[in-house]
Formats: sequence, C-alpha cells, structure tokens
Amino acid sequence: MANFFSASQEEQQEILLSFWQRFKYLIIFAFVAIVLSIVGSDYITSSSQEEDFETASLYQSYLETDDQDAGKRIIDTYSDSVYADFVRLNEAKRNFQNNDSSKAIELLKTVINNNANAEEFNPLQAAAKIRLAKIYLDNQDFNEVLSLFESTDQLTSTMLEQKADAENALGQFNKARASYMLALQNSTNQSSMALINMKISDLEGEEIE
Repeated sequence: MANFFSASQEEQQEILLSFWQRFKYLIIFAFVAIVLSIVGSDYITSSSQEEDFETASLYQSYLETDDQDAGKRIIDTYSDSVYADFVRLNEAKRNFQNNDSSKAIELLKTVINNNANAEEFNPLQAAAKIRLAKIYLDNQDFNEVLSLFESTDQLTSTMLEQKADAENALGQFNKARASYMLALQNSTNQSSMALINMKISDLEGEEIE
C-alpha cells in the first residue's frame, strides 16, 4: 500500500488496472451481493410492514363488525400471526356460548400450541389455558384441568383457583386448600379474594384442630 501511494499517477493507474483485471469478477460479485442484500432487506421489511398493516386492518374490521368471514380470512391467510390467535380466542368464546364445546376446545388448543415455545410468560397462552380450563370445569373434566396446568411453569391466581376447583371436585381437599391459598396470595382483586376465602371455608374433608 505504501508503494501505491509513493508511485506516480501513471503507475497508480497501472496498479489499479492490474488489480481490476485480476479481481474484477470477485469485485463485481461482491458489489452485486451487497446490492441484492440491501434490496432484499428493504423488500422483506416493506412486505412485512404491508402484511402487518393489512392484517391489522382486517382484524379491526372483524372487531367492529363481528364478521366471522373476516375472522376466517385472518385464520386462513395469516394463520401464524398474533391476530389469528386473537380471532381464535374470540371464536372459542362464541362457540362455547353456542354450546359447541368441541370447536372451542380445538381453537384454544391451537392458541396454546402456537405459543408453547415462549421462554417468558405469554399472556395469549395464559388466556387460552384459563378459558380451556373453564370449559373443562363446566364439562366436569376435572382431570383434564389438572393435566392442563401440570406443564405450566407460571400459574396465575385464576389458574390456581381453577386447579383448586378441580382438586376439590376430585376429593383432593388438602391439595385444593393449598392451591386456594396460593391463589389467594397471588390475587390483588378484592372480589376474587373474597370468593376464594368462601371456597376455602366450604372445603369438605378438613380436619378441625
């Protein structure tokens, strides 16, 4: 490099020409690769933003009109998006209210599986598990409730209360009491705390000391 800067202008041109003749294909390839990388990145970003906007607009329309067809389009076209899971939660509620528990369970399980790899607490998965547990309790599938929460690392107050409800129904009174107490400790809602206290006082099979 020092020889290059100390050379005359003509010598510098010859060096550059020689360098170009020797490495021109490598230089062209590197330049094209850089351009394609920039264009590709811009295209992906633009496409992603456009898709997000379209999905958000469609979901907004679904909420405002309660249009099931719009919800179906979101699930079919953007199946892996967070909006699709929001639609599934809402449609599960609708199906449950229409006495179609099997369809509601299917939708909620999909939401749970879609968010199963989250390393931290996932509100979507938690909401789906709480609603699924509610259906199981309503159907008196108490063991399904316990199985649902066995693989849950972080149980909210509502989850713990539902777990206790299932344990109480199965006659596991000591476990139910422990779960109710944990639910009570984790609750910040006065109405919920009062209800949990009532459930604790109504537990059967308790030994009075």
